[in-house]
Amino acid sequence: MTSSSAFWIAAVRARETGRGDALFTDPFAQHLAGAHGHAIMAASERAGGGENAFIPVRVRWFDDLTMTSAAAGIRQIVLLGAGLDTRPHRLDLPADVDWYEVDRREIFQHKEPLLAGHAPRCRRHTAIADLGGDWAPPLRQAGLDPTARTLWLAEGLFFYLTEPMIVAMLHTAAALCGPASIVAADITGTTGLDSPAMQGYRDWCDRNGVPPPFGTDEPAALLHAGGWRADHISTPGAPDANYGRLPAQPGGPQPGRTHLVTAVVARR
Repeated sequence: MTSSSAFWIAAVRARETGRGDALFTDPFAQHLAGAHGHAIMAASERAGGGENAFIPVRVRWFDDLTMTSAAAGIRQIVLLGAGLDTRPHRLDLPADVDWYEVDRREIFQHKEPLLAGHAPRCRRHTAIADLGGDWAPPLRQAGLDPTARTLWLAEGLFFYLTEPMIVAMLHTAAALCGPASIVAADITGTTGLDSPAMQGYRDWCDRNGVPPPFGTDEPAALLHAGGWRADHISTPGAPDANYGRLPAQPGGPQPGRTHLVTAVVARR
């Protein structure tokens, strides 16, 4: 996730919090997003032709998975590319959950002062690292237990990486957790990646030397290549990823579409 996208998503969370039918509440999002985040959100929606209705659904889907996993006994959760996320502060997580956030220094330099004075509901740890590099040592130094059953969250992340980077990241995660660990990700499909609406972002990628948008129509194969076995594959609008916001869709894989996927570590 880029710094700009972190501010954008925080602005989306702030707007959702103000709705009468909000899918979640994030009292910190407005402060974290600031005017910069709202400007990025507005520019994105102008380029994309309107509000992205999927993002609040995605946030809620990851919220629900987080809480379900904690209720099932998982006590170690890692958010990769954490951005300006605030789940340790806004979700009613058990106090004995160890929550790890991995991201670049500049993200935490903005985020930490704004969250100062607001105690998280669980044990929160931060690991400063570039996910394109060797991020395992900082995470282990932050206290990660590589033998514990772990929930890995990759929300809004894979889109900004290359396939080799994603596979390497998945392999690293698989090597840093115990049996029955879970990874969850949203994986963009290939439809629309070359559309006119995406051209502005592709041009920005070219100018800034960052990877073009990533997508695949084979999410299970991507996860398998990284050492994980797909357990559940859904799509926005399916019964578990709708919340009354999106046109109804069947569950399961649908070529060309974005998928919400969970997988279990296979190398145990």
